[in-house]
Amino acid sequence: MYGVDVSGHRDFIGWFAENPAEAQIEFRASGTAEDVVNRTTATIGSWSLGGKEMGQGRDHKLHFGLPTELEEAMAYTDVEDRYEAIETALAALTACINGTIGYNALRKGLKIEDVTTTVRIPVDLRVLFGVHGVDKAAEMYGDLEIDVEVTAPNLSDEEMDMVREFPKRSPVYNLLTRDHPSTPNFTFQS
Repeated sequence: MYGVDVSGHRDFIGWFAENPAEAQIEFRASGTAEDVVNRTTATIGSWSLGGKEMGQGRDHKLHFGLPTELEEAMAYTDVEDRYEAIETALAALTACINGTIGYNALRKGLKIEDVTTTVRIPVDLRVLFGVHGVDKAAEMYGDLEIDVEVTAPNLSDEEMDMVREFPKRSPVYNLLTRDHPSTPNFTFQS
């Protein structure tokens, strides 16, 4: 069911519940700025589970920048279509909502055939470009819109209400919709 061995999956979740310290996961990414402004090569590699390093052989590269039309409008001399960072965050949100619905449908024994999540958000980049001061950063985004289409012909009204609550369990949903005050730690090299 859902591409997993249900018994093995439940064993893992049981271990997760009984061992909170060992089940603590830390994901990481690093990004290196390229010679062209707003272009970054981000690397996703190792991660940890319960403080133990995992995935040392992982080396996933993502190339960030802007869509070609924006680069052309912004007078880039070497135009290249790239993932935009906001789009990537939205794409990650769709993946996490879909996964969260799948995991929780599995947990509750619900038969869901398909899930498609679409997200969008209007953004005002005047703070980014220095037109407005950072005091207006909270005004940068409009409302996040999330549409979830679920194919599950045999769900009761109660089960549909349950599925509507599943996205609130999504780690990326909570990362993007909750207030996480953080100040970057800077190190300057000379």
